[in-house]
Order: sequence, then C-alpha cells, then structure tokens
Amino acid sequence: MKIESTINSQLGYYLAGLIEGDGNIWTPKTFKSPNGRTYNPQITIAFHTKEMFYIEYLKQHFNTGCIYSEKNSNGSVYRVIETSKLIEIINLINGKFRTPKIKYLHRAIDQINLKHGTNIEKLSLDKSKLNSNAWLAGFTDADGNFHISLEGVYGLNGSLAKGRVKCMFTIAQRVIDKPTGLSCVPFMTEMADTFQCKINYYKPENKMAFVSTANNKHYLTRSYFVKYPLMSSKHLDYLCFLKGLDYLGKRLTDKEIMDIQAIKNSMNNKRTYYNWDHLINFYR
Repeated sequence: MKIESTINSQLGYYLAGLIEGDGNIWTPKTFKSPNGRTYNPQITIAFHTKEMFYIEYLKQHFNTGCIYSEKNSNGSVYRVIETSKLIEIINLINGKFRTPKIKYLHRAIDQINLKHGTNIEKLSLDKSKLNSNAWLAGFTDADGNFHISLEGVYGLNGSLAKGRVKCMFTIAQRVIDKPTGLSCVPFMTEMADTFQCKINYYKPENKMAFVSTANNKHYLTRSYFVKYPLMSSKHLDYLCFLKGLDYLGKRLTDKEIMDIQAIKNSMNNKRTYYNWDHLINFYR
C-alpha cells in the first residue's frame, strides 16, 4: 500500500502525534556492524498488549514492520526498519512534529540522506493551530486519558457529602524532556490554551499535566474528537467520557448513581470489553 505524502494528509499528522507520544526514532552511531551488517534508523511505537489489535491494524495499514513483546511486562513494541518504508513514513511525518523529539527525526533524516543519497529537507516544528489537524488525536492515543470521578454520595465510599460527577480529559508530560534536555512547556501550553484549561505542575517530579474539567468547556474536547477521532482503545474510554457528560450538574437518582458508577468502572484499567469497529474510520 502506498502511503500518501501530501501536506494535507491527516495520516501524517496522526502518526506524528502517536510517535511523539509513545514512539521513538533511533539512529545508529555507525552504518555497519563489525560483521558487515547494515544498520538503519528505526521507528518504534510502544504500546500495552491490550492494544494489540489496533497495532496489528497499523502494521497491516503500512504493510511493514514487526511486533514483539517485552519480557515480564504487559508492553509490546511495533518497529519499522525497512529502508523504503522508513523513507515513506519520514516524508509523511516531516514538518508535523511539535515536541523535542524532532531532534531525533532530524538526526534520522541526516543519516538517511547520507546513507541513501536522498535529499529530505529537515522541516521545523509545526506551528499550525492544534485543533486544525489530527496530531493531537495521535498524541492522545499515546499519552492522553479520559476519567470520570464520582465524589460524595455518588462515589463508592459511603460518603454523606453532596454528590458530584466530574469528567476529565488529561495529558501529562515531563517539564523537561530528559533525552533532549528541552522544555515540553511550549506544546503543553498550546494544548491547555486550546481546551481553555490550566497546566498543573508537580514538583519535584519534573511533571506537568493539563486537566480539562470545567463543565462548560467540554464542548471543546467533544468538537475536536468528533472531527479527528481516536483509534486505540482510548476511543472507547472517550465514549464513556461522553456518557458521563450527561450526568454533570444533576441531582442523581439512585438508578442514575448506579449507572454512572457502572460507566466509570468500565473504563481504562478496568475495561474488559473491546470493540474495534471504529478503525473503519482510520486516517488515510
């Protein structure tokens, strides 16, 4: 399958976000091993084994790469090393990066140009509006989370306090990216501004997170992901998040309390049901 490389390809934006979130671009220090084996840069994407169907779909979509499981963990890795596919994918994501990982993209481009005689231009960070393309969908599939919090009598702790339902869309990152030593604050600030929320800083952990919780701002989250849908199992958590919005600001009946508790307990690490029908809308 030929990968589109036009500037308007949403697949390129989505994949760039996915790689910047849970991926890595590794460039070898030498072209060849002592026994003459040729080294290539590698693009890898780490994922939880619950996402195996999704990653296998990604592998089939690009018609390249291999998947291997990490020992003694629930993690797996999808790796692309084939020269022609590396060049296609790099052309696809080039100019669509927003984070310090652009350093590794440029390093891989330098080596591919030198090794294979190509002339790929090292494009700079993307400065387009965050809500204008699918980059954030890919980044959210990697590092985003959707939560429902039940407080007071709506929770499971027997509290007599007034009940409250909170729906949250969050993304957490390090303040300083350790491998590059560069700040993650600029692109995180852009995310927070896009969803009209604030960034919370956690010291001394070198972490920060933007948390979208305001009831009257959730339309921003919904409008974005309607246009640029998620593709991992987080799409299912997002659908639960949408159901949770129906309970905001209401005085709940006993049945509604049980219903929202059931929704909350079917999300994230508690999820046992998976449906991948949404992959029919995968980016092209």
